Amino acid sequence: MLIDVLIDDGDLEAAWQAADGHADERQWLTLADLVKDERPADALRVYLRQVEPLRKVTGDGNYQHMARLLLSARTCHQELGTSEEFGAYLSALRADQKRKRNLLKILDQHRL
Repeated sequence: MLIDVLIDDGDLEAAWQAADGHADERQWLTLADLVKDERPADALRVYLRQVEPLRKVTGDGNYQHMARLLLSARTCHQELGTSEEFGAYLSALRADQKRKRNLLKILDQHRL
């Protein structure tokens, strides 16, 4: 609850510090979305961590969520000047997930 209060108050630095070991994935994602312009490396770690469990599940809702996370991760990589690293990550992910045709279609729709 403290993390949500700090976020609502706009104290993102305190919320980020309080989150370590206490935040749930929803809170981490909210924080990452709010700090990605100022702290792209920190936000990137959150996005990529949240992609990992989605690799093991199916369903268009999960695929859409994965695409959103990947779009945010791409933005972070662009800010960091590591777009080639993102391209390699995305290529490996697509190769690993090649049997999930709907996922690949959704990634294509998002130009990922």
